[in-house]
Amino acid sequence: MKKTLISLAACLMCAVGAFAQDGSWSVNAGTEAMSQFIWRGTEAALHPTIIPTISLDWENDDCSFELGQCSITELTGDEYLEMDIWASFSYKGLSFTFTEFGMGNNLGIGGYEDNAEVSLAYEFPWSVPVSLSWNTFVLGDDFNENGKRAFSSYAELAVPYEIGDLTLTGIVGAVPFRSDGTYGNETDSFKLTNVTLNATYNLSLDNLELPVYAQFIRNPMTKSNYYVLGCVLNLCFDL
Repeated sequence: MKKTLISLAACLMCAVGAFAQDGSWSVNAGTEAMSQFIWRGTEAALHPTIIPTISLDWENDDCSFELGQCSITELTGDEYLEMDIWASFSYKGLSFTFTEFGMGNNLGIGGYEDNAEVSLAYEFPWSVPVSLSWNTFVLGDDFNENGKRAFSSYAELAVPYEIGDLTLTGIVGAVPFRSDGTYGNETDSFKLTNVTLNATYNLSLDNLELPVYAQFIRNPMTKSNYYVLGCVLNLCFDL
């Protein structure tokens, strides 16, 4: 799995190299803190959670590249929930991402389980930047109860609307077919799993921006409701 990610990252970096003459490189480091971690409408942590993140980024006017890593840690737990690694390339609103979701310990110290996902997303060039994404697990421990690979997938539509420093975002996400383990969809039919309203306010402190947010999340498939508060701290260093 690591060799696959490294090879893909190398290919994406070669693609970036073709454009890199007029681009800029940076390192981003930050942490997101939230009252509870809800992933695509699914309850992934019961207690306050932090997600430290670091990434290497390149961008110009038309395209961008990112190689990043994060650790998702529930504050009441003895160890992190997962450690994710991803490589992403975007061109004029179209993005391709390969992510390894490492469950438990994927640093090579002891055993772990992991999955690999490919994602395609497009941000429409409209006055309101509506985005649509499709995400499918292609490698790892992703099987249905019949033992066949599930290719668990998740599709999402996000619509943001800015009012000054406040951004309101409506999100609708769905699991299009059976996914017993990953999303809990035990039928062969389309299921809505994530209806979210997010309100984010960007606090500016000198040269530091600190977005804070509140979310209401509804999972129609499980008939569950969640209320989440969070904030993001990010530092950017130009290379």
